[in-house]
Parts: sequence; structure tokens; C-alpha cells
Amino acid sequence: MMKTNKFSLRLPKGRDIQLQIAMILLMGIGLVMSASAAMTSDVVLYDLLITVIKQTVFLAIGYVAYIWFSKHFSLSFFRRYYWLVILVSIVMALVPLFSKEINGAKAWILVDLKFIDFSIQPSEFLKVVSIVMLAVYMGDVKDNSSKLSQVLRIPFYFIGALLFIIIFLQSDLGSGLVLLGICTLVFLLSSFPKLKWIQWLVFGIMIFVIILAGLLLTPSGIAFLKTLPIPDYMVKRFENTIDPFLNRYGTGYQLVSSLMAFVKGDWLGVGFGKSLQKYGYLPAAQTDFILAVIAEELGFIWVFLVTILTLFLVVRLLIFAYRSPQDSSKMILAGIAYYLLLHFILNVGGVTALIPLTGVPLLLISSGGSSAISFLIALGIAQRLISLQRTQVKP
Repeated sequence: MMKTNKFSLRLPKGRDIQLQIAMILLMGIGLVMSASAAMTSDVVLYDLLITVIKQTVFLAIGYVAYIWFSKHFSLSFFRRYYWLVILVSIVMALVPLFSKEINGAKAWILVDLKFIDFSIQPSEFLKVVSIVMLAVYMGDVKDNSSKLSQVLRIPFYFIGALLFIIIFLQSDLGSGLVLLGICTLVFLLSSFPKLKWIQWLVFGIMIFVIILAGLLLTPSGIAFLKTLPIPDYMVKRFENTIDPFLNRYGTGYQLVSSLMAFVKGDWLGVGFGKSLQKYGYLPAAQTDFILAVIAEELGFIWVFLVTILTLFLVVRLLIFAYRSPQDSSKMILAGIAYYLLLHFILNVGGVTALIPLTGVPLLLISSGGSSAISFLIALGIAQRLISLQRTQVKP
């Protein structure tokens, strides 16, 4: 009699329990604070329950996906069916173009059911796919006689197409920048000898871009930006970073409210559920500005806790990446760490006026299904690679 494989919530042997504990703690903080951020004067009990239920369902789906990928992820699937992965990815990126525009971008697939509505942002899942595809084509290249064009061709065109669709067609600059940043950092990890000069060139360009971005956050930089054919709201975001109060009743309204939340919260906060800034002053209180609500209600101590848990995940993933004997595993583990770190830097930097706002969510903390599920999938892949690494089996 044949045995049927039943799904189990048990993780595979060799997984990293510390990684899982930090992940669950961040999920718990995010769920509780999403509920708190939704508790405003105009909310009714039904809407509040729907908000909590939606986020709980998203996290539950994400956790099930996390378990599944921690047991079944295989690089051989991506190597064998690369054409299917590419086709599905491009279709996923194009579908939002036929949906409704939100905040100037067509980056979401809107699902409106009878009792509940939600949105799916494919670009979040494509970040994970891009990391894996880079590892497939640029990691563990055994044949040193392989042509450079053979190694670069598919990932270059694939990621280039995704960036074009996300940035120019979807008009989602934030997601596009994160995807570009992740792919650039993962690309630098390949040990294929013929890539070395390109990697040094890319590294130099990356340093130049960082310096240039810093120079743009000056009065002269703003004046230069105004001469370029770019949307006015982008220029305003740079202006607001230099002086958040310059447009405090316009484009800088949310940023000023965010800074006020941090100041009011001090060390211990005003108390759970007692934030005033979430009452209309922070329209994106559950998503982009949820850290400001945490700061106001629970104080700097809890902001510090979120920071420590996030950085712990990043460092833990980088440690396993460093220990990995295979290029492909190293690139994926480090790529997942970069995924989390870039989201953290862009979100925290944006809500504290250290860098221009990009609309990037705080992973596992901000309310939303796509970012939570995609990152939990990424962590599931990481657990699979860690498990295989500890048992010395190739992925």
C-alpha cells in the first residue's frame, strides 16, 4: 500500500531555531501594531476585525509557505524549468498594468470579493525569484571556459525586463530600486573569474551613485534636480528630507507627523493604542509609517527591539552565507539578508527624514500580504539551504 505524504508544520532537521524565533517575534509585533494602527476614531468594530483577520490570514499563508519551501525548495527546479519561471514572472509583472492605479502606480492586482477586498503586489515575489535566478546562472559555474555572454545573457535580460516593467510601466520606483539594489549586491558575490572586472566596475558605479545621492540632498543638489525632466513629487521628497517643515501642509505632511510621533513617544511611549498621529495625520499608519506608531505608543525601547531583531536576522543569514561552500547557496542567503536590510534602511530612513521616502514597507511589521508572504517564502528557502548546509547536502 502506498504511503501518502501529508503536510506537516514541522521544520526539517538542521534548520536554525534562532532565525525562526526572531521571525515569529517580528510577526507578532507587526500583527499587534497593525491592529493598533487601525484603531482610529472613525473605525467600526467590523472594519477593525477585518483588518486583524486579513493580516492574520496573510501571516498564516506566509507561514505555511515558509514551512513548504523549507522542505521542498530545490535549485534544480529553477535550472530545469527556467523558461517557465521567466514566463510566469514576466506575466506577473504585466498583470497589474490592467488594474486600477493607486497613488500614481499600477503595481497591484486588486481583488474585490463579496465580504473582503485585498491587493497583491507581484514585484515583492519577483524580488525572491530574481535572487534565485542570479544564483542559478552565476553561482557554481564549474566550467571556467564558459563564455561571459552565456553566464550573463539570461539574468541580464530577465532582470532588465523586470526593472523596465516595474519602474517605467508600473511607475513603482521604490520596488524597482530595491530590486536593483538586491540584484547588484547578489551579483557581486559570484566567484566566476571572468566576472571580476565587471564586478569591480559595478562596485565603483554603486559607490558613485551613493555619493551622488548624498550630494543631491543639498540646496545645490535640489536646484540641479529641478532642471531635470523628472516628476515634481520626486523633487519634493528630496526637499522634505533636507527640511521636513518646508512643505509641512503639503508633501511633507506625513513626514512631519512621523517625526512628531517619534518625539512624543520618547523612551517609553504614550501607551498602547493611544497614538494621536494615527488619527488622520499618518494616512499610511499601518503600512509605510507603522514604525512611527510603534515609536509613539511604545517608545524608543520597542523601536530598538524591532531594530535588533531585524539586524539579528540579517547577520544570522550573512553568517550562514559566509559558511556556505556553494556559490549558489551563498548568493541566495546573502540576497535574502540584503532584501530585508534594504527594506529596513529605506523604510526607517524615510520615516525619520534621513533619506527620501520611497514607500517601501517594513518587512514582517507593516500591514500587507504580499511583502509578508514573499519574505516568509524567502526565509523558508533560507531554512532549506541552512538545513542542507548542516547535513552537507547540495541544494
